[in-house]
Amino acid sequence: MQNTQLDYRKELEKAAKRIILIHKVDTLVKLLLRSIVRFLNIEHANLLLYDQGRNAYVAHTSKGKAGLKIPKGFTKISKENQLISYFTKMHSQIIKADYLLFSHIGNIGGQLQNEIRDQFVVYNAMACIPGFFREKLIFALFLGKKKDGHDFTDEELGFLSVLSSDAVMAIQNANLFQDLNEQLLKNKELFLQTVFALSSAIEAKDPYTQGHTERVTHYALAVALELKETGRIYGIDHERLFDNLRTAALLHDIGKIGIAESILNKEGALTEDERKEMQRHSDIGAKILSGVNGFYEPILGVKYHHEKYDGTGYPDALKGQNIPFIARIISIADTFDAITSTRSYRKALSRQEAVELISEQSGKQFDPVIVEVFLNVCKKGKI
Repeated sequence: MQNTQLDYRKELEKAAKRIILIHKVDTLVKLLLRSIVRFLNIEHANLLLYDQGRNAYVAHTSKGKAGLKIPKGFTKISKENQLISYFTKMHSQIIKADYLLFSHIGNIGGQLQNEIRDQFVVYNAMACIPGFFREKLIFALFLGKKKDGHDFTDEELGFLSVLSSDAVMAIQNANLFQDLNEQLLKNKELFLQTVFALSSAIEAKDPYTQGHTERVTHYALAVALELKETGRIYGIDHERLFDNLRTAALLHDIGKIGIAESILNKEGALTEDERKEMQRHSDIGAKILSGVNGFYEPILGVKYHHEKYDGTGYPDALKGQNIPFIARIISIADTFDAITSTRSYRKALSRQEAVELISEQSGKQFDPVIVEVFLNVCKKGKI
């Protein structure tokens, strides 16, 4: 039994990593439900997904023989439905409801239990798992019976609750990317609003980075402006550089959406394996953005902002001028903000200490030209 549990956990973890790269909600949900039905060996699964246009929760997809009787979009429930109200109310309390079993509905009591039981009957479900983004209920996942007739274990339900958190982020991500592609066809202001929304999604998962993306963007653009005013770099379309740099800086850590929260929020230094997993965020970010039209240059900044000028960085150990220019700027801005911010495992450096450290890393971690410009910006009080 132990091996079986390890197998389904491993496969569902794989699914969680795949769904974060999918930008179409329909495809994403199908993959999620297919993985759950297969590896938990259940008869069917249904997902009620909040539809902003309808202002209701719609039966988005169903899988398995028992689920096929409910076509996509055929049923919907309002936000005032008692099941929705139950999860929303519990989520706002200290003791939150990570899932609800059909066998436990009787513990709710009153008319409420009858109305909730009716929803379980409609979807022929034995369990329901909510998916929240902050305080907003994004979906309700209904699970049918296990084919072997056994009850769901606490481990299975607990793991699915964690998976639902990844699924919520993936769905929010997919919706935002669909909006992003639409905004690219409209105007720059709306486009930037969506980019800001994406960057805030990163900080929702990693509280230690709150305000980090905005500060990195500010520092990076200050360096770019100094480069333009001092004429240090020739042959560059500065307006294009500013646009691409702003986008890349705001999204440079978007790959953290695909990193486990246990690693992102760990108090104390990371283990070697955890550090390697964390380093994957630059590659994950590049893969996520690869589905957006016209993002070639911002992707370079996202993927390579942890490369070092001496070739000891990651993910590809690029060296010197082989590191994309946009990434060299973000690298110094990102490092400056990181070392001047307090973390659970270390105190922040003072501004002067950080400037000295940046200067010492000229030609090692950072491009000497960018370091010189950065120091000038600091002297002028623009950073």
